[in-house]
Amino acid sequence: MSSFSFFQPAYLWALGFLSAILFLHFFRRSVVKRMELSTLRFFPASAVSKSRVKKLLDILLLLARLLLVAALALVFAGLHDRSSPLVVLSDPGTVVYTWIDPSASMEYADGGVSLGLRAEAIVDSLIATLPSSAERYGFDHGSGRFVSLTDKKSHINADTDKGEQGFSGRFGQVNFNETADAFAAHTAHSERRTVFVALSDFQRSTVDAFDSFSYKLTGDNKKVICVSLMPANPYNYSVRVRSGALSGGGISVVVHAAGAALDTTYVELTVGELRIGQRSVSCKADDSVSVAFDLPPAKDGAWGKVELRAGDPLPFDNRDYFTLSANRHREALIAGDTRRNRVIGAALKASGAAFWNSIVLKEGNELTYEDINAADLVIVNGFNGRSRVLESFITGAGGDKGVIVALDPEREDDFGRSFLRSAGILPTAQKVNKAESGVSPVLTDTNSAMWRGFPAMSSGNSRVYGYVSPLAGGTLARLGGSSSALVAAVSRSGSDLLIISTPLGVTQSNNLCETGFFVPFVDRLGRRALAGRGQAEEHWYAGYAARNPFFGGGRAGTLYGIDGKLAATWSSQPNVRIDKPGVYSLVSSTGEAANLAVSPHPIEGEMVFRQPDLGISGSIYCFEAGKFLERMGNLSNNVWSYRLWALLGLALCCEVLLWKRGSSEK
Repeated sequence: MSSFSFFQPAYLWALGFLSAILFLHFFRRSVVKRMELSTLRFFPASAVSKSRVKKLLDILLLLARLLLVAALALVFAGLHDRSSPLVVLSDPGTVVYTWIDPSASMEYADGGVSLGLRAEAIVDSLIATLPSSAERYGFDHGSGRFVSLTDKKSHINADTDKGEQGFSGRFGQVNFNETADAFAAHTAHSERRTVFVALSDFQRSTVDAFDSFSYKLTGDNKKVICVSLMPANPYNYSVRVRSGALSGGGISVVVHAAGAALDTTYVELTVGELRIGQRSVSCKADDSVSVAFDLPPAKDGAWGKVELRAGDPLPFDNRDYFTLSANRHREALIAGDTRRNRVIGAALKASGAAFWNSIVLKEGNELTYEDINAADLVIVNGFNGRSRVLESFITGAGGDKGVIVALDPEREDDFGRSFLRSAGILPTAQKVNKAESGVSPVLTDTNSAMWRGFPAMSSGNSRVYGYVSPLAGGTLARLGGSSSALVAAVSRSGSDLLIISTPLGVTQSNNLCETGFFVPFVDRLGRRALAGRGQAEEHWYAGYAARNPFFGGGRAGTLYGIDGKLAATWSSQPNVRIDKPGVYSLVSSTGEAANLAVSPHPIEGEMVFRQPDLGISGSIYCFEAGKFLERMGNLSNNVWSYRLWALLGLALCCEVLLWKRGSSEK
């Protein structure tokens, strides 16, 4: 059974007039005129029957007047059937807030029209349907607040640009928390009924964000209506350069077909402005294929792109970008005796100037947290004493940073020996070993990624005269034919802390820095320390925050698009973001320059959808877009104002007819 309610129940006080009408009808005093008649024989017999008809007409007139007042009161009170969750949109006092999903997946062209444009058209229809007295607001993604839509024009989506399909979404995670906070602030002191209408394709990442903060949208007199624009049969093709595949003069590319088979087409490779070649591809539905290209000789820093030529309703991930430079803007910090450690910095620069963007030497007792934050690799060598900054950093395993600690057998107050032993990282029983004739470093192999390229497993002209043993962890290099480790890796929080049993800088304990073994040795240690710390492969995704390579380093950088236009300026902020895919040039304030390849995140076009969590509050409803428009068109079936106006007109006609007849017969 339908349950009835009222938009404005305060108007029901008008029903009190019914009692006034009844009072006037039954308690009014009729005026009686007495007449002296000599006889009644001249009165016709119909006089009695006319008197009865008059009484009946009086009753009908009373009913018409009662019906007239009751219908008028119910019209203003807004009688409606509350069983429909959309009927609240017919409330003259309601406030409607609309939000259109700005994510890149809303560029999906379903039937030749993007989902974003369909969402805007639905909002336009909704605004035109609302009562003129209803307030309308739309979320402005540019300013992060709700703005008035009193002009009934298309929904404001200020953070997006118009593209080929008339709607261009933004990349990155949907910050629905910002929307929910703006809604809560806007409705904090309002007692009016509010409706939040969210229009989205509800791809998995969007729904996760919506479910996390939808509790901020519900409450007394609040309803949330989700309008789903999910395509009926979604499919998407994508191409991506395989991670770590830029080696050996070639490149590997993966093509994926989600939801539908990819007929024979081709992938095109471009390096700079030069088109290199094409590869034919075809793929079964929900499968992937790999194709390989040979790369021509190119200088470090050159950039390129691969592009899939296919008809695709979501085309932004049909191209991917890459650079041919090993430069990942890595920063190295060497803490300790700067005089003795200059040779370590020189070795890092000699091993690959493109790999290490900046190398900073600092005395151990001068270190700050900003120095640590700015570095990707921290090398502690020749530091005597204590440092709370270093201790807390190493104890926390350095997060995503590489850590190398060299022990000094010549000093009892060596930071590495004293702190690592007290922290339980080194065995408590430490021995200082002396070898007058010296022992040579021996590598575990020359085939693994760590030591690949060394001409031999042992370096005869490199000699170690003093070292500390034993070392905990796995041995990466040994000393001579003994079991003593030269380099050991201690597992800490999912990655390794590298410990070296002898100093790396200028020292009497070894002659490493005076031999050809030193530069590749330091290079491989640094790269090994970064492995597993998120530094081996650095990806830049459009719209997603990344670590600022200049944070805490005292430098700044300027980002330019490949067309030379200024895109951003970075200084001391910890995180930065690039909004759109493409290739960018990053120039530091000290003159270094490198290219950055920015790609769409794979999650942007994954084509995995689900319905939002409706919760247990009973105030969240979900409709498919077509069903929502249909229900909007049928709202008059749930609001009784049309029926009541018709009843009001009928009662008024009866009043006029009966009143005139009653007057003429008196």
